[in-house]
Amino acid sequence: MSTNGDLGITLWTTDIPAMAAFLEKVAGLEVEELHPGYASLRANGASILLHADEAYRGHPWYEALMREGVARGIGAEMRFRVADASAAYSAALRIGGLAIQPPYTQDGIQECQVMGPDGFLFSLWSTADSDTQN
Repeated sequence: MSTNGDLGITLWTTDIPAMAAFLEKVAGLEVEELHPGYASLRANGASILLHADEAYRGHPWYEALMREGVARGIGAEMRFRVADASAAYSAALRIGGLAIQPPYTQDGIQECQVMGPDGFLFSLWSTADSDTQN
């Protein structure tokens, strides 16, 4: 388990390999560990841990997650800077992400939103090329 860095986020997910692959392919995170029930990823020094529900039955939301797994991402938005927001958006859709906001450019930033595994909302952004700014 990675404990280095100033920021760590744990996501409880129903499919560890699918969430790890989504974060790696779409947001460019580095997969450090991948095991049944657990994964550790790194994003610019921040640690993202993935846990399966059964990893900790004492978790205060265990019962709610078991009943309402599809709603687990409600109320959170994760923002990731990516090399190319349009390419990340396309990658997300290819691996099952749901289109929320297609890429748009404003004030030199290209941004989009997709819903990933378990209903987590991801905003992906990159600096826009001067040729593509609106």
